Amino acid sequence: MIKDTDYVKNTLEELCSQLDDKIAPITGFNSDFSYYKNQDEDFYTIHNKVKSLEDKRFDLNMRLYKSNDEDRFLYVYIMWFSVNPKKVGVGSAVITEIIELLKAVTKIEFIVLHPDDNEVKYFWIKNNFLPSDGTFDNKINVNTRRILVYAV
Repeated sequence: MIKDTDYVKNTLEELCSQLDDKIAPITGFNSDFSYYKNQDEDFYTIHNKVKSLEDKRFDLNMRLYKSNDEDRFLYVYIMWFSVNPKKVGVGSAVITEIIELLKAVTKIEFIVLHPDDNEVKYFWIKNNFLPSDGTFDNKINVNTRRILVYAV
């Protein structure tokens, strides 16, 4: 089980605050990001509490996995990402902000995800995620089948 250190708490609070500030202008509403950790889990989850406003929708759920050896986060696993309207650049703009924030606030090595279908896979590849070459597979705690990776 991972420990709640000052680094962990400060990093997660900073990420939530920055996500609120950076994502709201893109989506058109404040998503109200927060984090939590279930007692028996080895990751922290960041998600937005507010998912929609009128015809706009945004939903993010990502896990941050802490290094066992150091007081830092090793990688992020994007569990769920959804945005509406689609195909107008909103999703790409949000992902760009998320990646930049993760780079600025953490020392993660990579971001992983499992695309559901080819349309979703194309979106992530367009945003610089690539099929895993096996480099990071032994470091992650998730199913490595069909993952896409963004090396930070």
